[in-house]
Amino acid sequence: MPDFDPHPVRSTYDFYIKCDRRGHWIVRERSNLAGGVFLTRGDAMRFALSETGGDASHVHAGTRVVSAQHQGHPS
Repeated sequence: MPDFDPHPVRSTYDFYIKCDRRGHWIVRERSNLAGGVFLTRGDAMRFALSETGGDASHVHAGTRVVSAQHQGHPS
């Protein structure tokens, strides 16, 4: 039997953090595989950083307010 050498399908997630008009912080993974709604920016950042293994280069925080219809599409 040949050796099995698994390769990760995806090395890490890319998260986008934006604030909605109600003041909630929306976290979305680029492919909508993970995310959440948080009361504070700090909580949103903690979640995204924990999902990326602490790699801040994969967390993209913005200050722009997003509307409900655009929450699923990072810009």
